[in-house]
Amino acid sequence: MSMNKIINGPYLLAPTTSQITIAWEMIQPHDLKLTYNNNTTANDVICGDISYKREPACREYENGCYLYTCVLNNLQAGSCYTYRIYDNEQLLSQGEFRTFQEKPAKIRLITVSDSHLFHTEKQFSAMIDKTSPDLILHSGDISFGTGYQREQYEQNWFQKIPEVLKKVPVYYVPGNHDDGNFYETFFATPQAETVNTFDNGYTYSFDYGNTHFVMVNSNPWGLFEMNAVNSGLNADNKTKKYISDILKWVEADLNTPKAKKAKWRIMVLHHPYTDEFNNKYIVPIAERNKVNLVIGGHLHYYTKTVSINPDVGAETIYISQGSLQDGEADISKIEERRLFGDFPEVMAIGHNNYGLLEIDDNELCYNLYGFTENSSELVDTIKINHNSSKLKIEDIEITRLDNIGNVEISAQIQNLSSNLTAAKLSLFDNKKEHIINLFGNKKNSHVILLEANEQRKVHLFYQAIEPGRHEIRVEDVVQDILVFEPNQLSFEHMKLFVSDEDKGDCLNASIEATNNLDREIFTSVPLYINQHIAESKNVFFRAHEKKSLYFNYKFEQSGSYQISIADQLPKQIQIEGGIRIIPRIHDKSGNGHYALLHGTPKVISSPNKVEVSLEAYGDYIEIPPSKDFIVKNAFCGMVWAKIERLAHKSEMGHNPLMVKGKSVGWGATYLMRMVVERAGGLKWGTCHDITEYSWQGGQADIGNWTHYTMSFDKKLGGNSYCNDKCVAHIAGIDDNCQLRQWENEPIFVGYSYIGHIIPEINRPKYFTHLPAKISQVRFYTDNITSVENAFIDNHPEQPGPKDKDLAVWLDFRDILTIGTHVTQWRHPAIYNPEFKTAKKYWQFRQLKIRAVIPMRATIKTTVEVSDDGSTVKSAKKITVKDGTNYIDLSCLPKAQYIRLTTEMTADVGSDGTFVPELKEYQISAFNGLNFTDINWSTRSEWEKGIFTGAVGFAPVGRLREYPEYTDIIHG
Repeated sequence: MSMNKIINGPYLLAPTTSQITIAWEMIQPHDLKLTYNNNTTANDVICGDISYKREPACREYENGCYLYTCVLNNLQAGSCYTYRIYDNEQLLSQGEFRTFQEKPAKIRLITVSDSHLFHTEKQFSAMIDKTSPDLILHSGDISFGTGYQREQYEQNWFQKIPEVLKKVPVYYVPGNHDDGNFYETFFATPQAETVNTFDNGYTYSFDYGNTHFVMVNSNPWGLFEMNAVNSGLNADNKTKKYISDILKWVEADLNTPKAKKAKWRIMVLHHPYTDEFNNKYIVPIAERNKVNLVIGGHLHYYTKTVSINPDVGAETIYISQGSLQDGEADISKIEERRLFGDFPEVMAIGHNNYGLLEIDDNELCYNLYGFTENSSELVDTIKINHNSSKLKIEDIEITRLDNIGNVEISAQIQNLSSNLTAAKLSLFDNKKEHIINLFGNKKNSHVILLEANEQRKVHLFYQAIEPGRHEIRVEDVVQDILVFEPNQLSFEHMKLFVSDEDKGDCLNASIEATNNLDREIFTSVPLYINQHIAESKNVFFRAHEKKSLYFNYKFEQSGSYQISIADQLPKQIQIEGGIRIIPRIHDKSGNGHYALLHGTPKVISSPNKVEVSLEAYGDYIEIPPSKDFIVKNAFCGMVWAKIERLAHKSEMGHNPLMVKGKSVGWGATYLMRMVVERAGGLKWGTCHDITEYSWQGGQADIGNWTHYTMSFDKKLGGNSYCNDKCVAHIAGIDDNCQLRQWENEPIFVGYSYIGHIIPEINRPKYFTHLPAKISQVRFYTDNITSVENAFIDNHPEQPGPKDKDLAVWLDFRDILTIGTHVTQWRHPAIYNPEFKTAKKYWQFRQLKIRAVIPMRATIKTTVEVSDDGSTVKSAKKITVKDGTNYIDLSCLPKAQYIRLTTEMTADVGSDGTFVPELKEYQISAFNGLNFTDINWSTRSEWEKGIFTGAVGFAPVGRLREYPEYTDIIHG
């Protein structure tokens, strides 16, 4: 490559009426010349203010490239210019631009977000040529990997739309994928030369025409604080201070004379309204300072939201843009139920690719479009003006529903203004005003957004609380109601949790109870299990007191149960307890580890390898946690895989080749991840402190065997390989950084949780799965170099270099499929003899066995009785059948103790994995007129026995999803 060639750019930044920044990238520094002229004159002006800065080193350029910037000043407003870049007399590149007008009648902007792999670049370029916008606003996530990867910006932005970037200026804010020094080099630092900023061009503001724009870096809370909280940590003091500084600066900026004088105020940032931390920090500032429009992204789908505060309503509108990566155009608008469970103020959800924002003195018009195969399709339109909102409310009906103050109000509400308006009405209860903006039943109550002149019939529900007479008035319609003393208690927020996933036989249940009376009460609150009262709690309440009540119940048998508290609708829980064969894969490293083979995968042998086919969602490999997997400064994971297909649209992405941690992302939630994205791209990463340090590179080779390797060293950085080819690199981190070990989490192949960790269940809502064949897995507690990886790639049957650091090496030729469980000796009842030689003999009559035994699997049981809990007096052998077995034990002599030995055998082969499961033993025992049942059904009972071989417990809840919780990214 020629050393004097521009490799990226030129591209335009920070335009104003009299100024613009031109930037470009070269391999070596040169003494260059930039000339420009107003297209109405023939004279070139030479810019004497070209500067360059050496970039950080990267995989392609070990010494770093050079970013050139040239700020053109004293330009004429609203004028077209041509610029040319020369090396001596050799023309390197040229472009053109137009400065902002001094007092434009209308400004015209394009907004985009989450361009990532940017597959829509051709349609986007054609659209820009057609619309000729004044500028582009990018709300973050240019990189598909991380801001520490230079090639992400080259491949996914600069080389995608070079002609657009030469002529249309762009203002940028970073997304979570832009965290890193190359975003700073390409965009933040050059912007900082001319914009109003306090943090080197990350957060800044500018004015254009009648509009004040404030561009906000939301990563300190949307990424760093989120990472910390999602990982069970607090944000560090540096992050907290940066958050505080940004918020103070934004508030101050919106109170400057320019901002207050502006006809319109627009805020642009990456994270959306529905982000927990954005909602906490940004929403109050935006609404307090009358920001008209807040534009974000991050979700990769479109949302339109208004304020939940009825005093604000649609005066501040929040838009989350869809991704620019792939063409999509669709929308669902709110009707009778919420679109987003926790946010009744979300008005629309869909997909779009870009927005066209046109603003004059009287109106802000924001059209959102999505690319279809041959055109752009209008998804949604938002029009805002400065006219006052005015609602007409008529046809009002107030209906009493019961004797405890519940009423239903129906009405026709019409928006008489030309502005978007959130519906609301004033209800007076004994002359006390209540402004109501949530309509529909309580569970699905939501805000209603009315277009100009739109009319809707609405329903809402209200409860008058205090006993006595109430005058309910809406407009001029009055209804007198008499409220009787309410039920003593009302209940809400019932939560059920089966405690300790490893034991799984204890239910923790809670509910919030409210005393609705004006006096103290002492009452009983029942816990129901399968519609029978299992436990009652006697509780004292003061007048109108709210209390959280807690129940704890230990189950004797596994199975499904319907649980409710007081008058709440029942919810189902599962008490796990069966034992089964979980085939164990041998570890060739010599360290004594093993892996568990879950599901029903096929295991296919050939002369060269044995492959495990992970087809169904429950098919995956688990390497149990070990202190041997705790790493200090470096590690390496390897998987030999034949990936069968990519994720369908209805499935979760981030399909895991190999993961150690709580989730594949959305927090500092893993030590190691190697995942396949929906489009086939490979993502890699580790986490340190409160930082998710991820990168992207390479492509899954669908249908072909590939040796995938991820190696990371704090000093050397991360390298990712497909076979012996390095496909991605990221720089190292500070030696003081602490890698997140997640030492109590397994290493998974083909499975992981995905999304934010939900505190109530201590896991994300969803899981993700990789459909692939696997033939070998390795994990090292040191990094593997390129040369070492190449050796292993060429000699996969040898331990290879750094065998002392090889913690796990799975050998699928050696899978253990048999195991035994021996219960403890059990006496049928509590035995407390009056003297040492006293005996109490029991007749064991019947054994009930519940088992699931597929073909090719077996369970054999031996029943033994003893008088001393040591010496076997007699025994009976049983071959267990699939289903429920009833075995006569009356042939056994009376005895004091009994135990059961279970031998289990699974079958693993080319037809699949066939695993037996023993769900329950129940023995009936008699002593004279007395009888009892002895049960082995829950995990805690089985664990009192002795396990050998491959007998174990199925994992609890790994394939369960939790519809009652909301994941803001995945729904």
